[in-house]
Amino acid sequence: MESELKKYLLEQCGDWMLEEEKVILRRLSLTEYGEITTRKSALIEHNIELFYRFQDDNINEMVSLGKTQAEENIAKRILKDNPSIINNCSKCGQLARTPRARQCRHCGNKWFE
Repeated sequence: MESELKKYLLEQCGDWMLEEEKVILRRLSLTEYGEITTRKSALIEHNIELFYRFQDDNINEMVSLGKTQAEENIAKRILKDNPSIINNCSKCGQLARTPRARQCRHCGNKWFE
């Protein structure tokens, strides 16, 4: 999957993500900045455990794949379940900025439905 489409799906289509996928992305951003080791004592608290779901085997498995692969899997699932979410310009065919955009950021074409 091309990076622009993956970024579009992950950033603009959060409403179509499963709750488990949102937790996976939160966990990946937590480990990305090395905060797990610096906040290890705080992770014992019950609320943080619930927020990051460290005991959930499915989430742990997805997180263990790494950020790139987990994001790719989430983006593919969103696209598979919602194929009409892709908003391409009717003139140049490029990907619009958001699913609801009505003006192309590449060629300036405007369209209305």
